[in-house]
Amino acid sequence: MHRLEDRIALLRQALRSPIAWQVAAALKYVGDTLEPEHRAALVPDLVELSASPLWASDAREVLERI
Repeated sequence: MHRLEDRIALLRQALRSPIAWQVAAALKYVGDTLEPEHRAALVPDLVELSASPLWASDAREVLERI
């Protein structure tokens, strides 16, 4: 369970990163690989990211999969 918590913490950091490739990689991982029940832990971060003009469509797409 600690590995999952660590992974979610790292994903949360990446979603808030000012470095574009980290955000893009985290969104791809969350949307394509992470189990839906684990994606729910990242909903607040995804909602915050969906307010960004740069990431809005990608974040909304991941949110729709939850």
